[in-house]
Amino acid sequence: MENDNDNWDLSLSQKLVTGANYQFDFTNNRNKTNSKTAGLNPSYSSEFQLSLTQPLLKNFGVDLNKRNIHIANNDVDISDYEFKAKAIDVVSDVENTYWDFVFTLGDLEVKQKSLERAKDLQKRVKAQVLVGIMAPIETLQAESEVASREEFLLTAQDVIEDNQDKLKNILNIDFSSPEGLSPIYPSSQADVLMEDFNFNEIVKMALANRPDYLAKKKDLENKDILVKYQENQIYPSVDLVGSLGINGLSGEAITITSGTFQGTSAYGGSYGDSLSDALSTEYYNWEFGVKFSYPLGNRSAKSKLSASRLEKAQLILSIKDLEKKIILEVRESARQLKTDSKRIKAATVAKKLSEEKLKAEEKKFEVGLSTSFNVLKFQEDLAEAQSNEIKTIIDYKQSRIRFRKSTASTLKHHDVMLTTKEIT
Repeated sequence: MENDNDNWDLSLSQKLVTGANYQFDFTNNRNKTNSKTAGLNPSYSSEFQLSLTQPLLKNFGVDLNKRNIHIANNDVDISDYEFKAKAIDVVSDVENTYWDFVFTLGDLEVKQKSLERAKDLQKRVKAQVLVGIMAPIETLQAESEVASREEFLLTAQDVIEDNQDKLKNILNIDFSSPEGLSPIYPSSQADVLMEDFNFNEIVKMALANRPDYLAKKKDLENKDILVKYQENQIYPSVDLVGSLGINGLSGEAITITSGTFQGTSAYGGSYGDSLSDALSTEYYNWEFGVKFSYPLGNRSAKSKLSASRLEKAQLILSIKDLEKKIILEVRESARQLKTDSKRIKAATVAKKLSEEKLKAEEKKFEVGLSTSFNVLKFQEDLAEAQSNEIKTIIDYKQSRIRFRKSTASTLKHHDVMLTTKEIT
């Protein structure tokens, strides 16, 4: 016996947020056979069927079935936090490099004035040697100091060029462009503020804004989602199942003779008749039930649950360690900032005292009560005090950069806004 079957079907399925799966099937069949007992040849059958499976324990729940969306959104947030951390690093590096450059410019000016003082003293020494007030050996002392300070000045100029190149490089300026060939002139003044902090408040602010801390918190949310999912997976599968179908049958009716009996199928017709019968809903079938399954031992699900709980516990410990680290960084940077603001006052006083000491020594030198050696020493002390004052101001600015970085307020301070997207 030979059968020739042709099928043309359509199937649509969808998973719902509750965990349910529904499926719509539209099936069609044409069968032609050489059997002499076939009442319809060829025969046509059509069926529309809707089936539904709703988990009641395992895989049940809106949050459970949207877990991948929640995790994907958290991963986007983690990427945003990582980008924010990188942005903070870049901005902080630019600021630190800028203030290093500012210091070298200020230090160069100090060395230029120091050289001018040494040259001025050299002239006065020569004048006093010519009139016999001082010994010729004093000239050598002054000339030697001028040469040394010229060397210091050349070194300072080289350092300026190096720091300027570093700043252009970190700003991604092409060295062959007009900007790259032009010198940089600082536009910001090293202002100083009186620092007063509430340590509890700034720690709270840091924990609310630090991108590395927030990224780990988002990762913990992901771990918690996975733990809840694995906890659900150890439940038995209890599914509510049901289906409803409507169908039709038709074909070319064949008269069948069997002994004294002779008959013709009442379903004779075309494929269109089969489809009409199905759509009439006169012929239908349905089923409803509950399906239960549970693997013996369920070791695979239990081991995955243990692993996910362990990963969550390890991440919690890591977050606690990071929290302690952040608190220490914030407190240390805040204390350093307050200390550096006080250092500026002390350095300013020291500079003024050095200026007064130098003036007094120069007066003594004019009346022959001091030597060029002493005057040069006081000049060096003043230059060192002036450089130290500039350095304390720059240290303060860089301490403020570290403080803003430790509290994740760098971008807010510079009005930098980062946009984010959400997965739906």
